[in-house]
Amino acid sequence: MSEATQTANQVTSLEGMSDDARIWIFQSSRPLVGEARVKVSTTLITFLKDWAAHGKQLFAAFEIHHDQFIVIAVDEAIAQATGCSMDKLMRTIQQLDEELSLNCLDRMKVAYRTETEGIDEVSVNDFTKMLADGKVSAGTYVFNNVLETLGEWRQSWEVPVSRSWHANLLP
Repeated sequence: MSEATQTANQVTSLEGMSDDARIWIFQSSRPLVGEARVKVSTTLITFLKDWAAHGKQLFAAFEIHHDQFIVIAVDEAIAQATGCSMDKLMRTIQQLDEELSLNCLDRMKVAYRTETEGIDEVSVNDFTKMLADGKVSAGTYVFNNVLETLGEWRQSWEVPVSRSWHANLLP
């Protein structure tokens, strides 16, 4: 869906949401194309349309970026996501993860831009070694998947290592 709306229980695009919206980023280890993309999209549309916290519908959206990242946002100014509602989201993601072998719940992966402008993914340990060996540098663009708001995502999602938590891995 591409048209943004401001009512609860409507799945919308991220574009129409506030910078203050809370986000979760899930990085798939395989491209979300074809049937996998359709499955993820239809499952999330169905889930988000009914997503509620303590009986209050949540105003939420999702998008798939670079065929690899699932970005989910909720506008907590309308209704806040709670522990139970978060558990439901995580169960939905876990179900997709298992069914499609996405490996998107493994937070010990680093996605970065390669010299050919493609995206590669390695373990945090391998990325640390690549930094030490000079195969990647403080200027290598990485995807910072630990951001908390949509505004942060818009400003700081794909940034050089030196401007991300990944800087802690520099030798």
